[in-house]
Amino acid sequence: MESPNKLRVNLFSDLDKLIGLSVLVLMLIGVFGVFSASTRIDEKYDLLFKKHIVFCFLGFTLICLLSKLSLKNLIIFSIFTFFIAIFLSFSTFLFFQETKGANRWIKILNFSFQPTEIIKPTFIIISSLLLARYKIKNDISFFLNILIITIISIILLKQPDFGMFLLIFSVWIIQIFNSKLDPKIFVPIILVFLSVFFMSYFFLDHVKFRINNFFFSDLGDNYQITKSLESFANGGVLGQGLGNGSFSKKLPDAHSDFIFALIGEEFGFITLILIILIYLFIYYRAFYYSKKTQNFFIFNSLLGLANILTFQTIINISSSLNILPTKGMTLPFISYGGSSLISNAILIGFIMVLIKGIKNE
Repeated sequence: MESPNKLRVNLFSDLDKLIGLSVLVLMLIGVFGVFSASTRIDEKYDLLFKKHIVFCFLGFTLICLLSKLSLKNLIIFSIFTFFIAIFLSFSTFLFFQETKGANRWIKILNFSFQPTEIIKPTFIIISSLLLARYKIKNDISFFLNILIITIISIILLKQPDFGMFLLIFSVWIIQIFNSKLDPKIFVPIILVFLSVFFMSYFFLDHVKFRINNFFFSDLGDNYQITKSLESFANGGVLGQGLGNGSFSKKLPDAHSDFIFALIGEEFGFITLILIILIYLFIYYRAFYYSKKTQNFFIFNSLLGLANILTFQTIINISSSLNILPTKGMTLPFISYGGSSLISNAILIGFIMVLIKGIKNE
């Protein structure tokens, strides 16, 4: 029987220590932010806070467990989990009620889960695998890739979750670009992407509302973004201190989509810079290792996963700063939200496996 110390070493042995530490710091910042926000939105704030603690623990444990996978098992796990997520995503239309104008969540008792979150990291692996196969065999792999992204797009636009569609489709286009395929392939793909983008403005009311609100602020309801900007301004360099934010107290979704503004007010500009630098470091770490491999599957997977995480971060921060229209997208490892945290934990776990694969080449 293995000793507890040996089990502990084995659990962490395949982690990239610097990325693991970066994730822990982000989680710690998120714990303080969610604690502060939860005291304002619910009399039972301790339940919300405790749930976030559990999500963080489960998320980091999942990272450690996934890091133990081999590349072969990573692919098997991704395919299996992806199709389960697709099935569950379809079930949201059939068996579960609409929430806030969207069919995104599976709700059982007090538990809710957004299966499309799991599609993000698993699709990147599957897409990279199909693109790598197509480069070698020039078979139907690319057609299968297009079929899969089409199914994902239909699900996301039907729910609707336009922000998630933009995120996944954008990263997929970059994956194709990295594949150095025939440039003629890009023309219809870009045309389809732009067509869906513009059609969404006319057919998805919430997309139209948010874009109009962004470009014609005098005509819309800008309470949320106003409170967000006031929170940043009031925070200054060092912040007002934990629980002392006056503007973020009135900010809707301060525990989730707008937690960056809450942190800015309570912990100051210095902490915001620290957060951005940590995300940049995680991206740099993945990018650095991607350049050290000759395996195209690993290269495209690693960059795709890093892009998903980075783009989501950029969208969240830019929305809270009124640089982009508001979009219900969490700040990875900091915002409250079990589905998002578990999804990003899977993503980081996959990055650990790929980096381990590069080190073992």
